Amino acid sequence: MSDAVMTAWIAAGSAVAGALAGGAVTGWFTLAAARRQAQSTVDAAARQADAAWAAGQRQAEAAWEAGRRQADAAWEAGRLQADAQLDVARQTLTAQSLAAQREVRRAAYAAFLAATDAGHQRRLEWQRALGSAEAAGCRDRYRAALSAVTETLTRVQLEGPDPVSAAAEAVERSLDANASPGHYQSAHTGFLDAARTALAAS
Repeated sequence: MSDAVMTAWIAAGSAVAGALAGGAVTGWFTLAAARRQAQSTVDAAARQADAAWAAGQRQAEAAWEAGRRQADAAWEAGRLQADAQLDVARQTLTAQSLAAQREVRRAAYAAFLAATDAGHQRRLEWQRALGSAEAAGCRDRYRAALSAVTETLTRVQLEGPDPVSAAAEAVERSLDANASPGHYQSAHTGFLDAARTALAAS
């Protein structure tokens, strides 16, 4: 083999080796760049996912807080409405109770007045009949009328109030056989005044 051919082979081998070596270096740099780009892409995706998660969490917390405030407001509004309805019901019940009490008292007072008026008339009839044949019968009717007064007085005492009960007891005493004739009218007037005051207040 001549020196020229040997030289050519050596040059060709050097060229091939250089080409192979250069390609390896170039490939290595290309692979490293691809890895960096892929890692950068992964990091960017991770940051984007973290940001989206944080934003979603903040949105969920804001929605939960808004829902809680809305629920609290609805609860408070419902409580206020229930309290108002309860107050109306209590006021209605109180008014109905007072009205019923007033009617019961009025009936008791009216029955007592009717009984005392009858007792007063029977007492006058008996006093006018004293010494006559009709005296005994008038006395019996007077005593029966007093029994009715006592019965209705008990109802007045149960219903009250105390000033009315005291005035009614004074009326009963004024119907006693030994009471002065004018005592009944003043006691009757006192009872009427006490009864009107009690009915107006109830």
